[in-house]
Amino acid sequence: MIKKMNAATAEPSVSVPARERRYIYNGPVVSGHSGFVTRLNAKGVRRKVSTFNVILLLFGLGGAIVFYINNILVINKLAAEIGQLETQYGKVNAVRESLRADIARKSTLEHISAVAQSELKLRQDLRQPEYFTIDRKSLSEMQAAAELGRK
Repeated sequence: MIKKMNAATAEPSVSVPARERRYIYNGPVVSGHSGFVTRLNAKGVRRKVSTFNVILLLFGLGGAIVFYINNILVINKLAAEIGQLETQYGKVNAVRESLRADIARKSTLEHISAVAQSELKLRQDLRQPEYFTIDRKSLSEMQAAAELGRK
């Protein structure tokens, strides 16, 4: 061991012993240090990788690749289907707007009165409407007459 003097305390300090450059081939390790000492000339024991684990890893990797490619194909198919449905949706909206415009055009009073005069031979009455009142007695007589007329 190498001893050094500490200038501040004037006490000798013990430094770490220098590593011995000798090889230990067999037998117990003789050392003045406590703890574990590794053999410098021995190679570390390496665990053997089992063939089963390698094959299992390859199958797992292959399955993951197949799943990934399948996802890509399904996504492309769905994207094409979305494009077709958007085109169809645009056509349906165009037809709906066309029908709304047609309904608005045909529901005007001018169009309805023209069709009523030409096809149904109806005409507009030029007389003013007459207002009248009906009492309960007259109403019951008219209902009785209507029921007799049905029988």
